[in-house]
Amino acid sequence: MCACPAHSYSVEVMKRLLSVLSAASMLAITFLASSLLFSSTNLGAQDAVDSVPVVTNITHVTDTTQIAEDAVSPSVIAPTNDAGLRSHQDLYGDRWGVVRIGAPEIWHATDFSATVVAVLDTGIAADAQFSDRLIGAIDLTLSGTTDDEHGHGTHMADTIAAVAPNARILNVKVADHRGRCDSATVAQGIRWAADRGAQVINISLEVAHSSQLEDAVSYAWARGAVIVAAAGNNGTTDPAYPAAYENAIAVAGTNRDDGMAVLSNHGGWIDIAAPGQKIVARSHEGDLTYETGTSPAAAHVSGVAALLLGMSCDDSADGFSNDTVRRALLSSADALTITGTGSGRVSAPAAISVLEAGRP
Repeated sequence: MCACPAHSYSVEVMKRLLSVLSAASMLAITFLASSLLFSSTNLGAQDAVDSVPVVTNITHVTDTTQIAEDAVSPSVIAPTNDAGLRSHQDLYGDRWGVVRIGAPEIWHATDFSATVVAVLDTGIAADAQFSDRLIGAIDLTLSGTTDDEHGHGTHMADTIAAVAPNARILNVKVADHRGRCDSATVAQGIRWAADRGAQVINISLEVAHSSQLEDAVSYAWARGAVIVAAAGNNGTTDPAYPAAYENAIAVAGTNRDDGMAVLSNHGGWIDIAAPGQKIVARSHEGDLTYETGTSPAAAHVSGVAALLLGMSCDDSADGFSNDTVRRALLSSADALTITGTGSGRVSAPAAISVLEAGRP
């Protein structure tokens, strides 16, 4: 067999070839980097489904707190006076998810004490619109900052702050600037939050099942916390964790027509649903952005739980009111025509009514 003849190229041709190859390489690198991130688009642009953090190995830091213990005391009273509520109404009262779950209807209906809400996510911007309600923070990612370098965590916290004017927020950074985290880090964050008095723990992410993670959820529940977790955005009925654990509230997402939000997980293991499509909130850069998925759905439920814990009384023998609040949330949800969304869409006024009816 004859060998193929060798080809020779001019210097100019070689330069052009190298230029084309370099451009193609840059496009490939840009595409790969963008595929690792959560999606968050500026208001007015087409929204994208927010991915959940993927599993990766993260070296853990020592549990250290940056706040005094008394700074997270639930006895701190929220500024829910008329002037404060009018300002809150102006800032948040027109967001469709907040309106759909009926939150504005009950802001003036009763007095709320402060509720400590831990947000386990990518961190929270220190200069967020609700920064006066940030009461503590920890970084478990070795990033060197509790600030939000991604945007997802600030968006979730802003939605919780919108629903619940009485929320006082603990920033528990468990995911890095790419939105990556693992089960061990999330478990560590849950325990840290529970040990510092968190009454609601919002987990708008999905990681692999582990006994350490499940034990952490049970630990927080035993200490009186309501654990709310996103059901995941794979469009399947497969359980996601930590949402699927017995002591967590698994939240699916809905759209403006009370249909299923794009790619929301669903099934018999779901406890409740909440608005989760084209949800507007502020990002870490201060811009109003859209998020679609079960992450913002969970944030809406956490906000309602914070309202309930701010006015609820205990009717069990364990000295906590998380069981009362969970029962009120699930028993009062608005029924949906779609299956796989648990008891239905969360309703703040109906849940408040359940608690009011149960007062001694």
